[in-house]
Amino acid sequence: MKNKIQGGSSVRMPPYCNMLVKRRRGIAFLLPIILAAHICQIVAIPDACEDQNNEIESKILQQEAFKLECFVDVLSAENNETVMFQCLKNNLEMISTDQEQRVHVNNLYLWFLPALMSDTGNYSCYLWNAAICIKEVFQIQVFQLPPNQCFHRDCLQQPLKESPATLYIPCTDDYTWTTLRWYKNCNPIKIDNETYFLLNNRLQIKNAASKDAGMYTCSIEFVHFGRRFNVTQTMELKIELIKLIQPELLSPKNNTIQARLGSELNVTCEAHLGSGKLQMYGLSWMNIPKDNLRIKQGPEFRKKGTGPALIIRRTLIISKIIEEDFQTKFDCVAYNSLGYGNTFLKLSRQYGIYDMITIFIPLIFGFLACFTIYVIFKVEIVLWYRDSFISPKIINDGKKFDAYVIYPRSENKGSLEKCNSSNFALHILPQVLEEKYGYKLFIYGRDELPGQAAAEVIESNIRSSRRLIIILTRKPSADDQAYSGFERQVALFEALIRNEIKVILIELEKFDCLNDFPASIRHIIQKNGTIKWKSDETSKPNAACSRFWKQVRYKMPARNKTCSWVLYDSASHKINSEV
Repeated sequence: MKNKIQGGSSVRMPPYCNMLVKRRRGIAFLLPIILAAHICQIVAIPDACEDQNNEIESKILQQEAFKLECFVDVLSAENNETVMFQCLKNNLEMISTDQEQRVHVNNLYLWFLPALMSDTGNYSCYLWNAAICIKEVFQIQVFQLPPNQCFHRDCLQQPLKESPATLYIPCTDDYTWTTLRWYKNCNPIKIDNETYFLLNNRLQIKNAASKDAGMYTCSIEFVHFGRRFNVTQTMELKIELIKLIQPELLSPKNNTIQARLGSELNVTCEAHLGSGKLQMYGLSWMNIPKDNLRIKQGPEFRKKGTGPALIIRRTLIISKIIEEDFQTKFDCVAYNSLGYGNTFLKLSRQYGIYDMITIFIPLIFGFLACFTIYVIFKVEIVLWYRDSFISPKIINDGKKFDAYVIYPRSENKGSLEKCNSSNFALHILPQVLEEKYGYKLFIYGRDELPGQAAAEVIESNIRSSRRLIIILTRKPSADDQAYSGFERQVALFEALIRNEIKVILIELEKFDCLNDFPASIRHIIQKNGTIKWKSDETSKPNAACSRFWKQVRYKMPARNKTCSWVLYDSASHKINSEV
């Protein structure tokens, strides 16, 4: 029943409060009414209490005492604030606080002295003060003992699984008992201090074996307010045989795993040590600094769901991976009484997006820088490599000449006019390439023998040359076509059709239009470009090492003769060397 007190707040009131109110008769009973209201206010249960949603099921035997502790996880030892405690059965019947009653509450305990079949039901217990109000629900089920039995199957404790050895079976320590007796399969056990020993509330069995398996019941007797009550507790003892094996590491399997710098890593080591309850075993990660909080190992625990097999696990925890961890080998060692087993783990670096950026962007810039340098200084790099690493040797490719020179020729063959194509081909070109760099050239008009057929000499010597040097002037003349037209036809056939020879085009005079040249020459110009000669090349100091001659040498076959200090005498058109 609910009543309104203290400003209209709704509270539950115990039955005896209602009785006190109903029995008032006139002004003479005013004082008892006030006292009853005060008492009911103390034990009133607020409506809005937080349900812990942890329904607890307890199974007890008829005619046995039972003490149920409530709110075990709520109140700490240092919480001294005054609280109120009360329980209701099936949300209707208020449990008495009178300790002489068979069922009562006292100091966060719900007592049944003793339990009866009628006590089966749901019990809602409340704990509150000015700050909190919480609720717990307990399901109590009372069973009647089967005939000729000292325990009920539904009231058993968790089975106790032990290996053959001296072992202990505990009994409840919730009561201050005066008498304690032990039974095996409902038969009394004699404490002979040889096989069975009594240590406080524990039964010790010395050298337990398979024959000692069974149902063990402890029966205690205690006194409460001058009355004696019995409490029994039964559990099944199972003896598991021990099987030892050499420790077998299941994981990790001596491997390397990838991890990112700065990331967290958890790796579990797992070992199989045998079956049953072993007396000596362990598992541990090694190579962990003792004073390092960054790397530690978790607790050792047994893997569940493996039956009698003893498989233990332990986790290596690295909160933040540093560079040093990639050079460390982490060993996991397992042991039992038969020996040791171990496995190891190594870390290899895994690159993330940030790592890829920090690594590859410098590489890309480095590659672009190297590529740019190579493009700009490609000629100098190749010539330096030839001079430094390529030894002079005879090339056995069946060729007699390094280059065949074709130049515009006219009737005035003997003219030595400065920068004249004949002068360049007959004097400047051979004096640099032949005299300074060791190349062997064939120049028609200089190297043919008297009386030889021109067509035969031109064709055979072009095929015997490794390169074809064609000197281009601004506009080919009719004389040039007459004197060197056949040479070009044969040479370009070998170069373009048969692909037997590479062409070097030297632009002696700057020209603006390519239409004056044959289509074959225009094709080569567009494909390979030309090397441009400057009219002042002959007046430069060290002219033989100029950019022009480096480009010519770059396209010529490899020769490693070094450049000499060369000066051109513009008056005599001769080349002098100063070493």
